[in-house]
Amino acid sequence: MVNITDSDYRTISVRLPRQEFIKFDKLCKDTHSAKLRELINKEIKSNSKSNFLSGINKITYNKVNNSFSWLVKLDSGQETEILNNLSLEFLKNLQQDIQEAIKERNQWVHQTKDDSVGIPKDLVEGEK
Repeated sequence: MVNITDSDYRTISVRLPRQEFIKFDKLCKDTHSAKLRELINKEIKSNSKSNFLSGINKITYNKVNNSFSWLVKLDSGQETEILNNLSLEFLKNLQQDIQEAIKERNQWVHQTKDDSVGIPKDLVEGEK
């Protein structure tokens, strides 16, 4: 068991414009200190572990309302819906924009063949 004394604590203060203080005050269910502690701990936890998960995208078609849903199936098996009720036009536009972004990326990294992969330049020792 760890004994925490008053000398183990530090105080943090911040000056806020009046409007920001009013908004912050509305967020506080308990005290300002409790809310600040909660926000700080949440930020510390989010930065102490990876913000990335692995999985695959899934697009499903809903015949009842003639729309699409975008889901992500994580490697853990969990499936999460990202967006639903997407129109065909939305997906066509997204598909076009994805292809344009990939084309721009490939030009930037000088990838001219679809099946080639990125290789660190230092490994090739002067090859271009």
